[in-house]
Amino acid sequence: MKKSLLVFSALFLCFLHSSAFAQDKEKLTYYVGIGPTVDGNGGLLGVNVSNELSFGLGKRISLNPSLTYYQSIKYWDEKESYKQDNSSGLFTNVTLKYDVLKTKKDFRISLAFGPSFQLGSENGYGGTVLRFDGIENYYEKLFTVERFARLGYTQQIAFDWKSKNENRRNSAVVSMSSFSGYWPWYLMATYRMGFRLK
Repeated sequence: MKKSLLVFSALFLCFLHSSAFAQDKEKLTYYVGIGPTVDGNGGLLGVNVSNELSFGLGKRISLNPSLTYYQSIKYWDEKESYKQDNSSGLFTNVTLKYDVLKTKKDFRISLAFGPSFQLGSENGYGGTVLRFDGIENYYEKLFTVERFARLGYTQQIAFDWKSKNENRRNSAVVSMSSFSGYWPWYLMATYRMGFRLK
């Protein structure tokens, strides 16, 4: 927890420092997107819907708070015993993004890193036990349910390019969110549309 507080403090200080020198021409951009997700711990495939605000802090650096919802759809192996497995989550991320490549046509490749807080849950197949009801033996399937309220971190690589409309952006992001020492717990690929707000 102390390490998490240090990360948040460092990001906040960077934001204050960079904001003081931010250029007036930098714009605020809102991104909305959707894409597939892999729950690497549970072996589940799902979909994510993301919302992000990008605050330009300079020519190549931006601060990006976001809210993402994930819901699993199916177990990747499709075994009968795992068909009721399910996971979902709401993620709040705050990342610092740096454009490592920026061309004259404004195509950008960026790397981002920051803390990620998840509220969510997962349930899964927990095995089968033999029961006796007084008349006969029978097998009962067990399922486990786990709820999350946890802090981790996220790493992202983003590809961003201009649209025909100068106030729009196109973006594709691959993000890896890690929790409880497992990397990556969630792998997300998201196509996004960006709208410049000012």
